[in-house]
Amino acid sequence: MAWLPFSLYLLGTGLCRAASKRDLVLDQPPVVRALRGESVTLACSCDICNYPDFHSEWRFTSGNGGPVTILAVKTAISSKQLDPWHKFSLTHQRNSRSLLLIKNLQINDQGTYLCTMIKNVPPPTVILKGPGTQLEVYALPNVWLFSSPWEAALPMAQVSCAVRDFYPQSLYATLNATCGIDEALADNASAVMTGDGTFSMTLQAWVNMTDCQNGTEVTCLVRQLTAETRRVLWIPRAKNKAALLPVPIILIRFIFGGAVVLCLIFLLGCFMKSLPGPAVTLNSLYTAVQPVDPQAGGGGQISQNGSRQLHS
Repeated sequence: MAWLPFSLYLLGTGLCRAASKRDLVLDQPPVVRALRGESVTLACSCDICNYPDFHSEWRFTSGNGGPVTILAVKTAISSKQLDPWHKFSLTHQRNSRSLLLIKNLQINDQGTYLCTMIKNVPPPTVILKGPGTQLEVYALPNVWLFSSPWEAALPMAQVSCAVRDFYPQSLYATLNATCGIDEALADNASAVMTGDGTFSMTLQAWVNMTDCQNGTEVTCLVRQLTAETRRVLWIPRAKNKAALLPVPIILIRFIFGGAVVLCLIFLLGCFMKSLPGPAVTLNSLYTAVQPVDPQAGGGGQISQNGSRQLHS
């Protein structure tokens, strides 16, 4: 029975090693959020391992029933880039740390990234896996606030807030006015997916400015995660149509200007008529130089100085 304590020792050691090996899991952050178009680095590590030589693998799954894809593999002496656009790159650091860099994030990059670390030297071979990191990609919205120009003179103004190119679909948006009763339209809550996977929506409301003496200020507030976007629009008070003249001002100015021009033309014509005409002067000169026929009575000629000379 001397072998019994030794057998129990070996069994306990094996169970402890199995338990420690089973509990040894890579450290990965559970959730990482990043902005579309930017780059992000995902990390997995085993701080207590301190392997001098290891290689790591990163896999991706979208979580909607799609296949698991190997993104990158790196050993101590080589690195395999499995995508033709070099979107993913893998580096190693000390203390058994693997870093996956993802460039130019897009909506379809959202999913779970799994890390595996393998140690071969010194033996025995140890394979460690991480729980995975959920990558969430978001896109900030573009917000425009405007009012139809032809409605600016009416007591009721329709205001629209367009929210475009945001992700994910969950979004808080509201329209508020400092003066007037705002009534939201029925189709405000629907967000529509666009071709690139983002969402767009439009908020519309009627703002009553009957009692707004100085106009009203409308604010469109949009919140997404920790980001907030605010747009402000000032709408002047409604114009009083009863104060308008029956005849437009421009028509009155046109009639008055035409009358002044006609008066000037009439006065200029009168002034021209008061001057001696050129035809009368020429006729006088022509008569003074004509010779006088002696047989026509009064005979004689008119001299150059205008005196008449008689002939016997």
